[in-house]
Amino acid sequence: MNPRKNFFLAIRHEEPYWLPCPLFDKSVATVSHGLIERCNFGLDSWGVRWELKDNRSDSFPVEHPLKSPDMVDDYPMPSPYEPHVIKRAIEEASRVDRSNTVVMGDNGWGLFERAWLLLGMTRFFIWSFRHQDALKRLIERIAEVKVAITEELIEKVNIDIIAYGDDWGMEDRLLISPNKWRTFIKPYQAKLYQIAKKNGVLVYQHSDGKVEDLIPDLVEMGVDILNIQRECNNWQKIIERFGKRISLWGGVSARTLDIGKLEEIAKETEECCRLGRNGGVILAPGHALKYSPEKIDVMRKTWLEKGFYKPI
Repeated sequence: MNPRKNFFLAIRHEEPYWLPCPLFDKSVATVSHGLIERCNFGLDSWGVRWELKDNRSDSFPVEHPLKSPDMVDDYPMPSPYEPHVIKRAIEEASRVDRSNTVVMGDNGWGLFERAWLLLGMTRFFIWSFRHQDALKRLIERIAEVKVAITEELIEKVNIDIIAYGDDWGMEDRLLISPNKWRTFIKPYQAKLYQIAKKNGVLVYQHSDGKVEDLIPDLVEMGVDILNIQRECNNWQKIIERFGKRISLWGGVSARTLDIGKLEEIAKETEECCRLGRNGGVILAPGHALKYSPEKIDVMRKTWLEKGFYKPI
């Protein structure tokens, strides 16, 4: 048994030998495309300007280039076929031992996030009422770039999983109503998933916030792995309702790892070890932030103590 085989046992909802945890067992290696989705200062590959305001929180968008609906069709989107876009992922994947490790391709910022980054959040929501066709066309054009990147990652890197990230939720509700999500995001999000499913690649979807209302849609669309925050979403109920149709990734709150007590980290890790005994759970921090080595060590020691289910 090795980390790759054990990971796929969990994804198939079979009892793994141990709770997969890419942070500790190196079961998953993530490779990234070469588009600049965010930078500390200056323009990203899509024309959004960023500034670094807080070293703990990274940079923030300060200028959104799309000002009017008549700019949408002619706005210069980044080309997914420039050599540097796929070269980075190819180089990163070449260093992975594929017999032991799953390769996940990260497709960067999602459709909702990239659309509001181009428009500004206020303008995005105004357009969702006043300029609906223009907003749909913008999201369609973003999706065309993202679909092409997925195709490149599948064909030239031979990834096992494609990772999409899009923050649809706040702490206690969605940022965008389910109806508007289904109108503006779902049809184009489905295209991202379809290209993966057609090629036998697993679909991983990240979203911050409370997004439980969207899970039936996501399962229907073909999502295999959901990276959602346990402090906002009831993992136990999700597991009971959807069973083997979805796997959950994360489980140890970013908030707990950042400002919580050591015993709280241990408790959350132990709960994940219990939830993942029969598969369907991948242990990870709820979000990629900078945590103290002491807190990560508590998570690791608890995983070693509680997360191994049968002899290897």
